[in-house]
Amino acid sequence: MIKSYIKSGEFFIFLLLIFLCFALTVLGNFSYAVIDGISLWIACVLPSLFPYLFITFLLSSLNVTYSISNKLTPITKRLFGVGGGVGYAFFLSVISGYPIGAKTVSELREKNFISQTESVRGAALCSTSSPTFLITSVGTFMFNDKTFGCLLFLTHIISVILVGIIFSFYKRKEKQNFAPPKIPKRSTDNLFYEGVYSSVISVLTVGGMITIFYLLIEILLATKLLSPLISSFTLIFNNEELASGMVLGALECTRGMKALSSLPLKTALPFCAFLSGFGGVSIIMQSITYLKKAKIKTAPFLISKILCAVISFFIGLIFSLLL
Repeated sequence: MIKSYIKSGEFFIFLLLIFLCFALTVLGNFSYAVIDGISLWIACVLPSLFPYLFITFLLSSLNVTYSISNKLTPITKRLFGVGGGVGYAFFLSVISGYPIGAKTVSELREKNFISQTESVRGAALCSTSSPTFLITSVGTFMFNDKTFGCLLFLTHIISVILVGIIFSFYKRKEKQNFAPPKIPKRSTDNLFYEGVYSSVISVLTVGGMITIFYLLIEILLATKLLSPLISSFTLIFNNEELASGMVLGALECTRGMKALSSLPLKTALPFCAFLSGFGGVSIIMQSITYLKKAKIKTAPFLISKILCAVISFFIGLIFSLLL
């Protein structure tokens, strides 16, 4: 019985939850971590995500959007091996950021508008951070340099496109049908309310995950469990601030970039590019939640995030010469 729980991962989740309860009860008051996490979400994520969630919901509800998507099929088929529906999801992902791309691809798959193979390719392509977050929140607010944010976003988009092209070879020999889907007519009587409601729920979910990971990071720091990892990276980078930022960013991207904002711009750009490409465990879990709902394979998605992070780092190194 215990072996079956260990195999399923439930036992490890159980241990983690017991550890969190112990830390919250015995080790001290971590309410400041919850407040800091919510503050970070309000300042950096909410303004850059909520308006786009609302807009993308309305766009997704308009039949004209699917007509435009079908016009994109010749381009997306040649570049990424997917139909125009995934091209539309990519457009929404680029303007809206995490986790809109995964959410849109999952919805397309659930409605059977795209194939299983297309959904895997689409999950790799439609996983981007938003320009508002990278340019404004990171560049302007965290680093005090809008040029830094623009270069970071450009690095990010180029890397994602390259990953999308690489993943076009996923099951390349499998024949795909890119015929336009039949779109059911949808009532627009209550569309405004539905858009607001859906956007609020989605943005609160994102905020909740960021706050939970912020709390988890503070507990791990307080218990010194991250110290060996930070020390190891410090030996590699010869810089404790950089090492700390990368370790924290691997868990929660926003927190990691905030830690890296004390570094010189040339040094910080490739590492921020790495984190924006990877997204952090928090973002990946948000995306996987949607992908699993549509039964889209997550292993290729995880590989795509690692690949995107590595490509982003090297492109970031090149662009850092412009700062």
